[in-house]
Amino acid sequence: MIEFRHLTYFRTVAETLHFGRAAGLLHISQPPLTRQIAALERELGVLLFDRSKRNVQLTKAGHNFYKDTAEIFSALERAKRNAVSTSAGKIGRLMVGFMMSSAYNILPSVTRHYSVTYPDVDMQLIEYVPNLLVGDIKESKVDVGIMYRPEDCTGLDSRTIFSEPLVLVLPKHHRLASHETISPNDLASESFISIPRTIAPVVYDMIVSYCQANGFHPRIKLAANLQQTIVNLVGEGLGVAMVPRSMQAMHLETTVFRQMTDAPVVEVAVIWNKENRNPCARTFVETAEEAWKSFRQTSD
Repeated sequence: MIEFRHLTYFRTVAETLHFGRAAGLLHISQPPLTRQIAALERELGVLLFDRSKRNVQLTKAGHNFYKDTAEIFSALERAKRNAVSTSAGKIGRLMVGFMMSSAYNILPSVTRHYSVTYPDVDMQLIEYVPNLLVGDIKESKVDVGIMYRPEDCTGLDSRTIFSEPLVLVLPKHHRLASHETISPNDLASESFISIPRTIAPVVYDMIVSYCQANGFHPRIKLAANLQQTIVNLVGEGLGVAMVPRSMQAMHLETTVFRQMTDAPVVEVAVIWNKENRNPCARTFVETAEEAWKSFRQTSD
């Protein structure tokens, strides 16, 4: 049976064309080397070296065998590099779940940066509503998620990668549309459209707490799972809503966005299962943190 050491011995002799020098490079004595080459030739059934002349020469079969074994050594080196790169999170497969509203803020920057930095990682993006994304992260169906930090973080780890204030979105011709900044006291009689608590409890509770701190409980008349849907419903005149500031990027002609006094700030985090051993998850988290740092420096 041909072993890898036989190929190493053969290629060293082929490159030096001298059994003595080859033995020195291989840190073995010459007789064992000669016996191993002879054993290789018997296994192949061909002569690899012409020993009839004063200098050792490769036979035609030896030349062809040398070229073909180069591919084996090249494949081995590639396998070594890939193993190291995979361990370092530079090669592999990564499943990224995201809530759709993040497509209006941090998601494009993070995924673009990651794709450029780690082009050999097969990154798959899947859209979720936040509560379902948490479940799939905990069950390791998804490696990382970009979302509002969940209420229950048991078994999870997270890093904040984006934060922004909530703003008020109004129908274009609403009575408060001409105001630059809205006081929460002006909203007590309004009908609200909100994301359900079951979908994003952190954001829902933030909105309710903000209103209660200013003396009223919001009258939530409609609920929708996606921030985009909420903004569209506001544009239809069905109520007002508090949404992340980045939702202004929708540019609907039927709505206006206004700052609120002492507006609460919502955080978007990258979240992963603490037991996840995919090294690409680590490099994704690092990239997300770098993107957030760069964003803050640019916006300062």
